[in-house]
Amino acid sequence: MAWLIVSLLLALILFWVVGAHNRMVRLRSDVARQWGIVDVFWLKWLMRFQGAIAARQILAWASEAEDLQTLQDASDILVEALSEARSQPLDGSTLRRVVEGHEALMRCIDRVMLTAPDTVKPHLLSAQNKIVQSLPLALAPYHLACGIYNDAIGQSPASWLARRLGLSQAVRLSVNDRLVLES
Repeated sequence: MAWLIVSLLLALILFWVVGAHNRMVRLRSDVARQWGIVDVFWLKWLMRFQGAIAARQILAWASEAEDLQTLQDASDILVEALSEARSQPLDGSTLRRVVEGHEALMRCIDRVMLTAPDTVKPHLLSAQNKIVQSLPLALAPYHLACGIYNDAIGQSPASWLARRLGLSQAVRLSVNDRLVLES
């Protein structure tokens, strides 16, 4: 009889572990899926921005060409960071590079606007405002998925299982007046 009770308890624990593991993996993949939506949003914006830079470079005078190349280089860095984040969407250091690339591009736009001709300034300002205003909306579902996942791996006894499986908390990106990482 004691053997039957112990067997039932072990089976119950095993079923709980499998169920908890499956839930954490599902929530983790949901965070990755939501990051993919943010990634697509960012890449669409960057491709349009780079297309505008390329079109402007064709018509640019020599003095503008250097500023346009600087913008192109800064946006290329952000594209590379997003590409890396696509393969590791829950890695804090990868997302830190995305934030750094985004901030570098925004600073680059600010610098170029100081010397750009008046015909270019409205386009740069418009591009910068679009990303700054639209990014928080794109990040909202990602933040929700991060919160649900972080809550799931932080609850006892699932936190014990999450530590054993090496699951770490998802990192959130916060957009106030600038983009920052939240833990």
